[in-house]
Amino acid sequence: MLRSFGGLTAALLLGALPVSAGSVTADSIIDQDSALQQATSQVPEGATVTGSRCQEIVMPGNSFRYRCSVEFSTTPPAANPATTPAP
Repeated sequence: MLRSFGGLTAALLLGALPVSAGSVTADSIIDQDSALQQATSQVPEGATVTGSRCQEIVMPGNSFRYRCSVEFSTTPPAANPATTPAP
């Protein structure tokens, strides 16, 4: 019975791990796809992309700059449960 209770407690605690969110932004003078690709390449490994947005910025001399932001979320890796010897 204690093992079942311990497993249930561990599962509940793992489900309560905090999720963190963030975003990265990149600019490009080439095109919007380049800015989006550059921002996406900066997302941390293992993170899940949750959205993106891009804007076209008019620069002096009728040139353009493209700025894209990519939002992501991460969940910390699960801790290895300590193994206890069987009674």
